[in-house]
Order: sequence, then structure tokens, then C-alpha cells
Amino acid sequence: MTWDRKAGGIPAAWWPGALDGVRRQAARLGAPLTAMVERARQRQALAKLDDALLRDIGLTRAEARREAEKPIWKR
Repeated sequence: MTWDRKAGGIPAAWWPGALDGVRRQAARLGAPLTAMVERARQRQALAKLDDALLRDIGLTRAEARREAEKPIWKR
């Protein structure tokens, strides 16, 4: 069996498919992570709105603060 030093000692025969599992995991995790980052961005924007704009969208300052303080993994 040939060993590929650049591949971290993984046998050369295994290397072509060695990252398939990693790619699948990254794709599976990508969408939720993207959603969390977007949620955090929106909450930061909400926290910066003034009272008049909050009234326009039907929120109080306290409701906006509660939403902005939520962790990014909570919907």
C-alpha cells in the first residue's frame, strides 16, 4: 500500500474519498449556522431601532430588547 505524506499519512488509495464525510457534515451544518448568523444580525438591527420605528412594526422597547438578548441558537 502506498502512503501519501501530504495527506497526513492516509493511504493513497483512501485519499480520493477521505473528505467526502467531512464535506457532507459541512453541508449539513452550513444551513443552520447561516441561519444563526442571520438571526444574530437581525437581532442587532432590531436593538438599534428607535422607539418610533419599533412602534411602526408593533413592538415595544422591552419586547425588542428581549428578542435582541436571545442567544443565536434560539428562535
